[in-house]
Amino acid sequence: MTPQLTIPQSGDPYYNRISTGGYNPCIYGNPQRRVTGLNVLPNCVGYSVGRFNSIGNYGYCKYLGNTNAANFVDLAKKQGLLITETPTLGGVMVWDGGKGNLGHVACVELLMGSRIITSESEYYGKAFTIYTRSGKDWRDGCYWMGSSYHYIGCIKNPAVEDDMDEKEIRKLIREEFHGLFLEEMAAYLEERRNLPADEYAKPALEWAKEQGIMVGDENGNQMPQAWTKRQDLAVIMYAQEKNHG
Repeated sequence: MTPQLTIPQSGDPYYNRISTGGYNPCIYGNPQRRVTGLNVLPNCVGYSVGRFNSIGNYGYCKYLGNTNAANFVDLAKKQGLLITETPTLGGVMVWDGGKGNLGHVACVELLMGSRIITSESEYYGKAFTIYTRSGKDWRDGCYWMGSSYHYIGCIKNPAVEDDMDEKEIRKLIREEFHGLFLEEMAAYLEERRNLPADEYAKPALEWAKEQGIMVGDENGNQMPQAWTKRQDLAVIMYAQEKNHG
């Protein structure tokens, strides 16, 4: 399969509702953030259903459907799909928890040992984004996904039989993903800079505190505006290495 590293083209039937001539049975995205020509985005459910079925090129959405993300595993089992603990190429990863216990789903685009690259859509965020995930419950690398999310399995895509070999993966990362990653980071930083000072780094600070690498003083104050000395930076990097080494 070819990794999906950019937003689907406008009008792609796998990401448009059946009522408008598309293949997708899922709910509309937030009208205020909807992408023209892709009327189920931004929404993790609509995107993952479209992506999972587009890999098989079925001409309609044969698998999964219109349900909360946290219910994807149960729905997949009813459809005879295999659920694996380890992420599989082309599969849909499922988390429960989060706001209202609605969960989240994302599609596996690349496997890189202890890390994976996923494509996904965020109902309250970006219509399309990619993350390099790792760590417990595959949350590391996704800045907004906190400890309330719990990974419950990956829905294996029956259209994908063989994983890409390491040579192909390295080539894709070198030629395609690196540049896209830099663009995504630049856009993300620009987006954060437009926020009020107390909101700019809030998700990152919460993550750092949760990971135990920047917990703050005895009162829990992380002092985000304070200067960082080299010795402090060394301590932070050392804590990160101990947590994930």
